[in-house]
Amino acid sequence: MQIIYTRHARQRMQQRGVTTAEVEETLEFPDEIRPGDNGEEIAVKQFGNRELRIVFATTTPDAVLIYTVIKPKIKYR
Repeated sequence: MQIIYTRHARQRMQQRGVTTAEVEETLEFPDEIRPGDNGEEIAVKQFGNRELRIVFATTTPDAVLIYTVIKPKIKYR
């Protein structure tokens, strides 16, 4: 699968310390897929006590466009 990153997504990854490996793992093995607000989808995956959300759209059967990366605050249980 080809992953295309917007400039915004790359900036958010850098700001939030998210690696391309984490993005790929989240897209390939998500814990959950949620619908987005504008037709996009949100892949969600837990990494320890952190949750990673990838907002994306499928552009072709073999490619996805990453709009942004969200890493919410630590979840306490």
